[in-house]
Amino acid sequence: MAFIAPLLASALSAPSTLPTLKDLKITPDVELRGRFERRVDKDFVRSLNDNRSDFLWRVRPGVTATAKNWNARIQLQYAHTVSWTEAKNFSAENPNVSLAYAQFNAGEGKLTVGRQKITLGDERLIGTLEWQNVARSMDGIRYQDKDWDASAFEFGVAFNRPVNARVLAVSHKNPLGTTSYILKSDETSAGDVTVHTLDHVWKGKLGKDLNGEFEIAGQMGKVGPRDLGAIAAHARATYAFDKKFSLGLEGNIATGGQSANHSKTFDNLYPTNHKFYGSADMQGWRNMQELSLHASYKTDPNGTLLLAWHNFWLFDATDAWYGATGGINPRPGGTYVDPTGASGRHVGSEIDITYNRKLGANGSSSIGFAVFRPGGFVKNLNPAQDRLQYWGYWMVNYKF
Repeated sequence: MAFIAPLLASALSAPSTLPTLKDLKITPDVELRGRFERRVDKDFVRSLNDNRSDFLWRVRPGVTATAKNWNARIQLQYAHTVSWTEAKNFSAENPNVSLAYAQFNAGEGKLTVGRQKITLGDERLIGTLEWQNVARSMDGIRYQDKDWDASAFEFGVAFNRPVNARVLAVSHKNPLGTTSYILKSDETSAGDVTVHTLDHVWKGKLGKDLNGEFEIAGQMGKVGPRDLGAIAAHARATYAFDKKFSLGLEGNIATGGQSANHSKTFDNLYPTNHKFYGSADMQGWRNMQELSLHASYKTDPNGTLLLAWHNFWLFDATDAWYGATGGINPRPGGTYVDPTGASGRHVGSEIDITYNRKLGANGSSSIGFAVFRPGGFVKNLNPAQDRLQYWGYWMVNYKF
């Protein structure tokens, strides 16, 4: 492949590109973020009080060294979460090294080695999940040029870090979009996991004021004792009425269903799901069908109001309801799965309202609210319970 030769050449020549002190430029920086969240009735059950409030804040001091043919960056991170629940109050601290890499020029591309942030496309399959207070950082090597993006990594920092996971990814931009191959291997308590994913993304114009995007992914491999065969797809069309207002229609689907020897449950890999399937984070790209409407209105040059409606169904009624983290959503006394399929497929609907605003050149603020209405599947697993779930937040960011 075209990226292999410059990658090897850069790796072999890297020591000769080290600059003298007069070539070096040092730039310090700091990132600050704070967010308050409140969630009411996540379990949809009236009789159990699981209401929770969280204050999450983090600080990231960093420094970048830049020279003629290379640059290097180190960024530290201190993340602190304070939580209040009916049963108890608690806190969690997480100091770590968020970034520690060197980047070299490699012909027409660049080679990055060390702890870095690696994303693919819109982050539906590989993302850094910056929404989390402890976001993902990857330890590995990456080569990028105008056509190719190749990386091999494991996870150095992550919330609930997958210790044994390894990822190899290769992407190529072409006239029809971007095509990627992703290999995931992991060792879990349920057995070894090997997932081969072939993914294609297209974005473009469907008309003068109509934009479209499409993504389809197919998987095969092994998940514990089961052979894997799964697919997922995303499609969206957005019409801009003017420079301020746009409206979009979106559909998502991901297969599910398992037997003793086979699995059709799509593996969402390591995504940034918070951006896609409702801000309440109750839905992932696994065993699901979704129809959603999105509206965006620019209130002024610095502010944008976003509205969204989501409606969710299970793809296979005998498989589970998977959340944004990829795991099965919990419920009182168990998890949201009915192997008989008798509880139905309609999971529920969600309405999101978000307002984003720039705060000068270096800051931003965001406030949001979500309401999740349980559907027949949730109600049938929680008899006589149909409580709405509410979630809201306020967040402020600054970078200097």
